[in-house]
Amino acid sequence: MEEKNFAELDANFKSREIGSFKLEFHDGFASPFVLEGFPYIDQEGRRSRLPLNIAAQCDMPGVYPMSMQGAGEVIRFRTNSPAIGIRAGFTEIFNGNNRGGSNGFDLYTGSGANLRFRGNRSIAPGADKFEALYSDHLPADGTCYDCTLYFPYHSAVSAIAIGLVPGSTLEPPTPHKTGKPVVFYGSSITNCGSAGRPGLVYPAIIARELDFHLINMGLSGSCRGELCVADTIAELDIAALVLEFDHNAPTPEFLAERHEPFFRRYRSRRPETPVLMMSRCDFKQEDDSRLRREIVMRTWLNAVNAGDRNVEFLDGETLFAGHFREECTQDCCHPNDYGAILMAERIADRLKQILK
Repeated sequence: MEEKNFAELDANFKSREIGSFKLEFHDGFASPFVLEGFPYIDQEGRRSRLPLNIAAQCDMPGVYPMSMQGAGEVIRFRTNSPAIGIRAGFTEIFNGNNRGGSNGFDLYTGSGANLRFRGNRSIAPGADKFEALYSDHLPADGTCYDCTLYFPYHSAVSAIAIGLVPGSTLEPPTPHKTGKPVVFYGSSITNCGSAGRPGLVYPAIIARELDFHLINMGLSGSCRGELCVADTIAELDIAALVLEFDHNAPTPEFLAERHEPFFRRYRSRRPETPVLMMSRCDFKQEDDSRLRREIVMRTWLNAVNAGDRNVEFLDGETLFAGHFREECTQDCCHPNDYGAILMAERIADRLKQILK
């Protein structure tokens, strides 16, 4: 798909009408808009979750394109506009999901745990561009409010223009309660393309609840625990690291070879950063889930026995605990919206204590 830049979206920054509103468009990648979740940008202007040179070194070729795709990334800003428009260009659009789900942009208003969903605008199948308007449920009395706009998952946005009613206020967003980002590293469960919409990616739910900048390094089918990834995460100044590191190890032996060395490599460079490690959420008695959990627990116990007081373990079997355990996934593996909400609630309870 041909890459589009802001000038192509809106030549000479002209105003444009969408629906009944005349809007003035602004480059969504420029100040005072704040982009979160893509900490890297290369010389060609490509924004990514992992540096593209590091992504190219990983075991699985899918890491490279996935690094530029959405998995809970947002643009945040503050305005009093009674309507908000979006125009976007892509290098890739994810038009299908074999596990269900509706892709597109999600808009939330408010800040912190008071964020409220204001609508999803889906990308039409086969589209190569996008235009949408939000006006329902937005203040029309001139009151300023915070906006959080979630990018489509598994799609690579190359340019985005955000339209406001001419004369509206445009300011930086309210700062997060947690001053540093939190990184999640894991499989497709963390990448969470089976969510019904982008705001229901489980790390995104946690980020709203605990009010932090999310960097989601979930990589569908490609979380292999490469040491170069551990080194990359260690370069970031973050509040905590969450490891959902199990599913993409093809065997328990592979997991044992990679899990503890990955943690040790990270810990050697960041001795004080809190780390929460989890075993798989879709625990099954009949497969090797128990053995894999023991491997993850061994990493944790070895660290604790060595004096590490900044590492925690969360048993993934508890994440779907309850009468409706079997209703928590799309396919007996990937969490559906109900499963994602349960995961978010239970992980947030633990992470809240860690962030204190």
